[in-house]
Amino acid sequence: MNVPGRIIALFLLSAFLISSGISLFVNSLHHDSGQRYLQAAGLVFVVLFIAIAGKLLHYQQALSRAKQNLDEAQQLAGLGSWERDLATGRGYWSENCYRLFNLSSNSPVPSMEEFFLMIHDEDRESVRETVMGTIRVSGCYEVKYRLDNDAGNRTFLSRGKVMLDGTGQPVTMVGSIQDITHKQRRDQFREGLLKQKDLFISRLGHDLKTPLTPLVALLPLVRSRIDDKRQLELLDLCINNVSYISSLVAKTLLLGRLATSDEVSAGRMNIQLSALVESVISCAPDAVRDHVAIDNFISPDVAVRGNRVELEELFSQLLNNAAKFSPQGSSVVVVARCEGDMVAIDVRDSGIGLFPEEMVHIFEDFYKADPSRHLLGSCGLGLTICRRIVESHGGRISASSPGRDGGTTISFTLEAGGSV
Repeated sequence: MNVPGRIIALFLLSAFLISSGISLFVNSLHHDSGQRYLQAAGLVFVVLFIAIAGKLLHYQQALSRAKQNLDEAQQLAGLGSWERDLATGRGYWSENCYRLFNLSSNSPVPSMEEFFLMIHDEDRESVRETVMGTIRVSGCYEVKYRLDNDAGNRTFLSRGKVMLDGTGQPVTMVGSIQDITHKQRRDQFREGLLKQKDLFISRLGHDLKTPLTPLVALLPLVRSRIDDKRQLELLDLCINNVSYISSLVAKTLLLGRLATSDEVSAGRMNIQLSALVESVISCAPDAVRDHVAIDNFISPDVAVRGNRVELEELFSQLLNNAAKFSPQGSSVVVVARCEGDMVAIDVRDSGIGLFPEEMVHIFEDFYKADPSRHLLGSCGLGLTICRRIVESHGGRISASSPGRDGGTTISFTLEAGGSV
């Protein structure tokens, strides 16, 4: 039984015993043993009220402890809770709400209009429109704002929800407010570091590309003019390493461009997915097509919306990666299915597979899962590029595998397109 139920039960019991005591008292007026009954009734009353007072004190202390714990938890989280009666306009604020707004807890809860006036001029109207719009549609809202004349220039995140009565009419609005200043500053600092990293990668790629260009062109020419076997071996080693560095630079530049370019959203169109995959397969290097069989099981009816160049790069990276870690003569399968307004795509191979701890990091920059993947032609950027392309198209990407030698499935989503 809950606390109010217990209190009601105690009062009912009290009423019963009091009525019994009164009855005894009345009877005592007409019998010789009345004095004894009166004394017994008085003792019962005293015991009963002591018990009730003890219970009430216990519940009051428990309620006080719970309120104190809630207040301390809200202080730690920089969080406050509030409630407002939509009919009367009267409201309730938790203790920490007052602290966040630099108000005394003894002051009355500000009215709706007084609350809006406390918000920074630049944020006030958008907050007003959000809150009032939520009340009109009986919905929920989430909004960020600053306070007017706030020395700390803090940023708050407020969430609210309109509560309905049994007939579906809005009666109250409840919600929370949280100081997210430190989190927002940390996020901005992290975003700044990521932008610096991407800019550094892009500049490094351009700086490396310039001296590599003549090496890529001239080393094969020098090789064609040499007959000495030992010198040919040394030149082949140089050519392979230059090719690797050239590929690394190209992928690094692509990665930097994906992080800073708006071309993806600007160049989106409806694309027949099956035809796009067939085009990528036909352009795949002979080493890939001779090594594995690539089966495209995508229906011609499936279309996606995206940037064709980026999506061709996406499938090229995925198919090359699947072929690289699959045994000779195995197959790589590409399938797709429509899921609402998205298309879910799987690229499955029967290669060396992944351990669970590897799947967590496989899309990170320069990550190589194990020594078998530390090949000269693998720079650890292919799946990072895939992740950037998918996310820039509003999709999600993940990897799954039953374990070592069980193959790997790369699953991702793209926005569904219209008829092509």
